[in-house]
Amino acid sequence: MRRSRFRLPSAWLALALASFAALACERRPAPPAGGIPAGSGPEAPPGAPAASAPGPAAPVASAPAGVEYLEVVTGGADASEALPLVVALHGLGDRPESFAGLLSDADFKARLIVPRGLTPHHDGYSWFPLRQALGGDDVGQGILRAAGALAATIERIAAARPTRGKAIVTGFSQGGALSFALALHHPHAVGAAFPVGGWIPASVLPGARPLDPATPPLVALHGELDRRVPIGPTREAVAALRGLGAKARLESYPDVGHSVSGDMRRDLMRLVRGAIDEMR
Repeated sequence: MRRSRFRLPSAWLALALASFAALACERRPAPPAGGIPAGSGPEAPPGAPAASAPGPAAPVASAPAGVEYLEVVTGGADASEALPLVVALHGLGDRPESFAGLLSDADFKARLIVPRGLTPHHDGYSWFPLRQALGGDDVGQGILRAAGALAATIERIAAARPTRGKAIVTGFSQGGALSFALALHHPHAVGAAFPVGGWIPASVLPGARPLDPATPPLVALHGELDRRVPIGPTREAVAALRGLGAKARLESYPDVGHSVSGDMRRDLMRLVRGAIDEMR
């Protein structure tokens, strides 16, 4: 059976690109109590507990592949144990020291790796360019380049640390886009992916290529009121992946914009814990 190449409608594509670009210049107020506030950067969600509160946090290190990261051991685990690797990817303008709060107080034992974006952006960092050049696909290519660097970093950390199973990846906004890309293009390094408020261009989707049999389960979490990264393209991308046979689904949140609400954070914790339990 011939599979047609999936393409996002041009109106959705233009809206998503414009929304990503708008994130570079607009700061937002924190969401209601119980959620994860926007932090100091335009996309940074967490502010829950300090990264150092639940366990020992290593200083930001530099992996051989060149991606710097923060390491936190959660759930009272010993750093010398063979632990699941959980990788959390921040959004535009954020930094590992603040984004670690999204999962650093988890009650499950894991090695939490919070990488730092590749280029400085205001008070934080960015993973890929936001504006599409005329006749090019800077956004898609930037996502793929960053995902390649992250996959190499994940593999090196897994080889250097006592590690159980493949990495579980999650991320917000830009980090959500990279979570999609890592699951689809680097399944050898990723065992599950949970993008939050993320989106990917058609160039990052498998298209007409057969889906890698090792492609991990993917659950996207997205606010229905998100005006920065609208839910429409994410819904279309998840549907396209399901049509290709991927284990993908979307969990939507009716009253949530471009932030990580309390319910989203609770569900993310549940998903990560479930992925860890499946490793046993």
